[in-house]
Amino acid sequence: MPLDDLALGLQRVLDRGIRRLRLGAAPVPGRRRLLIVQIDGLSQSVLDEALARGRVPFLARLLRHRGYEIMPMSVGLPTSTPAFQMAAMYGVRPDIPGFHYHDRHRKTDVYFPRAGDAARVEQTQAAGRRGIVNGGGAYGCIFTGG
Repeated sequence: MPLDDLALGLQRVLDRGIRRLRLGAAPVPGRRRLLIVQIDGLSQSVLDEALARGRVPFLARLLRHRGYEIMPMSVGLPTSTPAFQMAAMYGVRPDIPGFHYHDRHRKTDVYFPRAGDAARVEQTQAAGRRGIVNGGGAYGCIFTGG
């Protein structure tokens, strides 16, 4: 077995274990919940085709049996992940021109994978707003969402 496959397998096992530990108590029955799945660069037509061809069986089961639905979302410009997530989580028109940019106000580069940059941007862009994830959790997101 190649070393890459072994490392990826170990990462999957650790991710599953960590997710199970972080789940905490079961949700309160009857309380409304929200699930947003963002797939970068996925157009509606490609998603529709994947569903029709049976390429996304888990998503198809959620839609068929669990009452989930696909809702279109208008994406503004720029179409970068940080701008989308800030708008979706806080309801603001973010001033985030891309994934890596120069902030003229702070006179420094902002690069989202760098430690602390996303937290600083979230603090200034959210401006004290309560995000949609207040009391919930986010996995694999740039921002906390509340």
